[in-house]
Amino acid sequence: MSYHHRCLAATLALMVAGVHASAEDNGSTPPPPVVPSGPAPGTSTSGPSPQGGSDSLDLGNGSRFGVNSPRQVVIQGLIDMDGLIQNNYTDGNSNNSDHRGFGLLRAELGAKVTLDEKVTTVITIGYYSELGNSQPPPQVLTYPGDLTPTQNRGQGQAVINDAYVELKQFLDMPQLGVDAGRMPVCWNLRAGKGAFLYDSRAYDAAVTSWDGARATYNYESIDVTPYSYRLPDNSTLYGGAVDWKPERSGSSRTFLTGSVNLERNVVLRPVAADPTPGEGSRLYTYYAGAEFELGDIDIYGEYAAQRGTLNSAVNFDGWGGDIGTEWRTRLANGQQMVLGIQGDYLSGDNNPNDSRDNAFINNWSGTADTYIVESPKYGQLSHYVQGNLEDLKLSAGIAFDQHNRIRLSAIYAYYRMPDPQANSSSGFGQEADLTLTWDYTYNTTFRLFGGIFKPDSGFIQVAPIGPIIASTDPAYLLGLNLSTLF
Repeated sequence: MSYHHRCLAATLALMVAGVHASAEDNGSTPPPPVVPSGPAPGTSTSGPSPQGGSDSLDLGNGSRFGVNSPRQVVIQGLIDMDGLIQNNYTDGNSNNSDHRGFGLLRAELGAKVTLDEKVTTVITIGYYSELGNSQPPPQVLTYPGDLTPTQNRGQGQAVINDAYVELKQFLDMPQLGVDAGRMPVCWNLRAGKGAFLYDSRAYDAAVTSWDGARATYNYESIDVTPYSYRLPDNSTLYGGAVDWKPERSGSSRTFLTGSVNLERNVVLRPVAADPTPGEGSRLYTYYAGAEFELGDIDIYGEYAAQRGTLNSAVNFDGWGGDIGTEWRTRLANGQQMVLGIQGDYLSGDNNPNDSRDNAFINNWSGTADTYIVESPKYGQLSHYVQGNLEDLKLSAGIAFDQHNRIRLSAIYAYYRMPDPQANSSSGFGQEADLTLTWDYTYNTTFRLFGGIFKPDSGFIQVAPIGPIIASTDPAYLLGLNLSTLF
């Protein structure tokens, strides 16, 4: 599976302990391509590669650094702000308004220090809160057992977001690297998208990294990566992944990936079909994904099957996947345009009293193609069910200039539940989103966005407020985002 490091551009030169560090100005970097309404703005989890050089320096007695030992320091940071208006998220009932108007602020500042050709350290301090809230909350909500949308975890607290060490050429093997500590994790198939299975940005928490270790061994175009993480709900993830990235042939590219994973002490979120699911003992997930870039056409697909033990009487037996294609082209005047279609399927369980739990367990998915139903930051109404969701998505995007600085993207999604409760409709609802993006500079972006979700009758049965109050009135979201990477 592909792992993308944190894309925080370093633009600041710094003196640290008398050691000179420099960072390159990326002003010539072209703006990003047009993309449909995808991962919610401000949810990036990646960081920069070391840049620049360093001078050697003799340090006095008592110094922690050795004599004539060079240091390369890169300062990196992020400021991400949102102004949001939303309504009808919890009940779909305009007569029982749950309207909210609020803002969000995320800030990160960190350093990536290359000690030598074998050792690099990364430390990042982060802060996340609603605007105007300068005090920590009375309690930090646990997850995944919470059903309140946009209720962010760890708000109002300064946190250690990243603290890890990269060991290169481990055991004098040039092909072997080891990372250990608190690090961002995003096992995504497609660059710029959230991960289907495991993404440390899930739940839009203040800390967007996981504690653990991973090793990667590279053999030509194949990467083998075993890993182990302690997840935020105190469950544990063990696994191994294999990626195959053969050399690009002209404008074509192939990427194949697969993994085997074991989660221990799996915390299951309560839903209407099973309000007291408890904790699973062992969950095995077998995953495979493939992406083929054929000139202007991108074809991709993922599949995962789950087995394991919920308790002495119930076994896990769910599955899920997605498949889609995108076509990118340029118009006669140089504007870029993209059209896409995608389908997703997550199995559900409509009988919590039998010996099999057929629901697909996706506690740590980073999928965020739509704002209200899927985005961890702006909604995630998909968590009103455990798995049990299938959809068809149509997306389009166009740039208004040759440099793609101003872009308009749209997405429509139709959702239904493949395994509804007894005597309940399978319809979940429909969502349409629109996003206008303006790259003010190469590292500062404005996004004006909005979404409407029209619940179907099946939504009434799974809404957390209950079927007596829940209805099918539209839920909506309006927002403005400002994001700066430095």
